[in-house]
Amino acid sequence: MASEENSVITHNSRIPFRLSPKVASSWEFCFKHQVNPLATRPEKILDYKELQVKQRANKELIRCVKNELDRLEQKLKVRRPLFVLTDNEGNILWRTGNYQAKDYANEIAFQEGSNWSELQVGTNAIGMALRTKEASFLSLDEHFSKASQHWSCAASPILDENDQILGVLDISTYQNQSAKDALILLTVLTERVANQMMKYHFAQRNTLLEIAMNDFEEVYYCDSHYRLIKLPRNAALDFHLGTDIRDSIDDKTIYNQTSILSNQELIGYKYKIYSGTQPPVRQTKSYYYPGVASQSKKYQAFLSDVLKVSNSDLPIHIFGESGSGKEIIAKTIHYNSAMSKGELIAINCGAVSESLLESELFGYAAGAFTGANAKGFKGKLEQANGGTLFLDEIDSMPEKMQQVLLRVLEDKLVTPISGKPVVTNFRLVTASNKDLKALVKAGKFREDLFYRIYVCSLDIPPLRAHIEDLRPLVEQYAIQHGWLIDWQEKLIKVAETYPWYGNIREFNNFLARASIFYRNAEPSVVELSQLIQSGIVYQAIDQEAPASSETVDQKVKIQRALEKNFFNMTKTAKYLEISRATLYRWLKKYEIVIES
Repeated sequence: MASEENSVITHNSRIPFRLSPKVASSWEFCFKHQVNPLATRPEKILDYKELQVKQRANKELIRCVKNELDRLEQKLKVRRPLFVLTDNEGNILWRTGNYQAKDYANEIAFQEGSNWSELQVGTNAIGMALRTKEASFLSLDEHFSKASQHWSCAASPILDENDQILGVLDISTYQNQSAKDALILLTVLTERVANQMMKYHFAQRNTLLEIAMNDFEEVYYCDSHYRLIKLPRNAALDFHLGTDIRDSIDDKTIYNQTSILSNQELIGYKYKIYSGTQPPVRQTKSYYYPGVASQSKKYQAFLSDVLKVSNSDLPIHIFGESGSGKEIIAKTIHYNSAMSKGELIAINCGAVSESLLESELFGYAAGAFTGANAKGFKGKLEQANGGTLFLDEIDSMPEKMQQVLLRVLEDKLVTPISGKPVVTNFRLVTASNKDLKALVKAGKFREDLFYRIYVCSLDIPPLRAHIEDLRPLVEQYAIQHGWLIDWQEKLIKVAETYPWYGNIREFNNFLARASIFYRNAEPSVVELSQLIQSGIVYQAIDQEAPASSETVDQKVKIQRALEKNFFNMTKTAKYLEISRATLYRWLKKYEIVIES
């Protein structure tokens, strides 16, 4: 279709006109992929959370573009310009410019979160720059789809040291061709940004190499693009420096991946890959676990139980003290289950008010109430169809909602507010830091719902029960935060003397304080102890409560311990790490009656 001269293309009923070979090639690409020429906006628009994730991932790129644009904007002689930055997929990360141009752009969703690739909106300068890696200019009529035909635009790609696209910077003008005059200066601007990003990436790589060289564990290190930069001595033959580690990991590989952060930015990954005889939990197939690889036999046995129940489709209830990692276990269950191709939809029942919980769970039809979304809202129960629904703090769910949830589980139907019933099928995982059995006995949780959700139960061991994992937790934190210290052994020995009732969350809080106050200095044992004490709520075992200071929480914990140890006082006291005298004092204090 494209010739060495100009090409002529007839676009439906539009008047034929001449296109340059580059633009004609783009039109041919759009025809081939059946792009809609009458489209007035892209179909692919990121939601707020998705946009935030991509903006965080490209934070340095956005910063560099802003800085360079501030330096050169006055030299860009453009009428009513709109400046747009996209990522390497065409998603708009940031824009600025003339307020009138912004208003016109909003009418076609030419704004943050929208995808402006050729497949979404047809021939345009951003899409062409993404596909050809070259700077491009398009006049009004050269755009393929209706959405862009009132705009002229110039775009230039931002390339990394490996000639891969980091993003595209675009200058668009509404109903004028002045963007063409900015093309040369625009390429200068993007080259300056590319140079700044190269310096940034080299600095990141040096930091990552320093961390890797100071780690003597037999592990793999790769950069943020998954390119291998360090191999263990016993590396398999199919692993090579510079290659993508994902190309060498097959479905049978058992591994643990740790993100490495520096100044709160991702700089790479650490992979611990296990052979068939050395997995942390013995399994016949690979599995996913987003937590730190445990060195504790007790916790490994617990993970083995998690993987067993993951393979079923039965409801699972997770009990765990505050900060013990209930969400981590929920993710492990989902991604190792038959429902892993669906979504993992999580909702904290204790964090949503009763008035909003119904619409959050069940959604609502268009115009259901004043202020409702004009298109309606698909609730979490419907979003989870084909996947997993994780209800954290299920004990906080109001009784009315418990009754409605029970009906959904029985009928497999969800009825949005003012809407029609919709069939839904999901795997249910619930969690609590309170004993549901005790709450049922106390009349605070529906017994019929309890029997629906409490089919398979999992008790997460508290951190004090797998104290061996303090070491990998310290190593992970140090790697992620670029905290290179040679006094880890001192820190671990001091930490081992504390019970950590707030579990992994409390321990990570302590590490955060330590990394701030002792980033470049070594503290004494006393100073470390003081740092731990500053974050402790329960100073003695007699004052301990697993999740809150409420009497009901403490009473539930004691009752749970009694049941676990078949009401044997000696074993129960040992389990709670208290004396028998203290146990009897607690029984009296919390009015717990032991039937003889």
